[in-house]
Amino acid sequence: MAITIHDVAREAGTTISTVSKALNNSYAISGETTIRIKEIADRLGYRPNVRAQRLARRTNNEVVFLTKLTRDIAFTNPHMFEMMVGVESALASKGYSLKIQGCDEDNVCVLAKEIMDRKQADGLLVHGFVATRELTVLLTRLEIPHIVVGKPVFSSSVCWVDNNNQLSGELAAAHLLELGHRKIAYIGAPEEDKISQARLDGIINRMKEFDPKLEPVSVQTGESTVEVGVSLATELIKKLKPDAIVCANNILAYGTLRALQKNGIVVPDDISLVTFDDYPLTKITSPNLTTINLDMYELGLSAGKLLLSKIKSPDLQVQSYTTVPRLIKRDST
Repeated sequence: MAITIHDVAREAGTTISTVSKALNNSYAISGETTIRIKEIADRLGYRPNVRAQRLARRTNNEVVFLTKLTRDIAFTNPHMFEMMVGVESALASKGYSLKIQGCDEDNVCVLAKEIMDRKQADGLLVHGFVATRELTVLLTRLEIPHIVVGKPVFSSSVCWVDNNNQLSGELAAAHLLELGHRKIAYIGAPEEDKISQARLDGIINRMKEFDPKLEPVSVQTGESTVEVGVSLATELIKKLKPDAIVCANNILAYGTLRALQKNGIVVPDDISLVTFDDYPLTKITSPNLTTINLDMYELGLSAGKLLLSKIKSPDLQVQSYTTVPRLIKRDST
């Protein structure tokens, strides 16, 4: 005969309700009692009915991650997957699973409402790229448990976590200034790319703090491809003779390095080169690239943990930076 929750309660000398709460890690039950009841359940060989548990809690232990999915996304935005690994790790530790739902700015609101109306998830993670103003209003008005990964570019009461990209830019500039560089250029993504813009803001701020009389940062922007990186760097060195270049990402940095080498400019003897994010190209270029790294796994882990807290405590309000950027010195500076 199969062991039931009644058998566990009888053995533990508690009520069925207490056993149920302990097995579901309820905060209402002390840690000591939870451990004792779980040990009894294991000893008796009790296996709870997962479907019945979820129906009782009116939950399906699933979180949906809304993000933009396009062909070659693993190459154009490889950090997203590292972030999702962190999210999944946090969720799995509490018995939750992660589902990925592709969307864009035009249909994200419809999808979010449909998912929650049909009770397909207990909460939503939203990638900052698809977090529209309309969506943030929907999330807060309907009190949907959520975390937006990436600070919205507009004022909002939505819950979000992010890396501090402006601080990353400041670290890059501080490193180059410490090395004696004073004529710094920046090759970035288009102006609408807020991450690239925040990194540039950090560079400008740090240089102004160091010496207000320094030449303004020379800026070139374009799509994040190797070819564009080559073109922008070639144009930059023809117009200006910087002693250091900061690139917004690995792809542009790789194109920049190719342009410098093609024009006989030696890195770092003639010019220093710094980029952001340690993956995927910084360790395989020659020379290896000095980088400001952001721990995307840790960002995902934080987002997952905070969403679980939000599901348990709907009044929780979160708007914060969760990881600290780190300078990794290599051969390009």
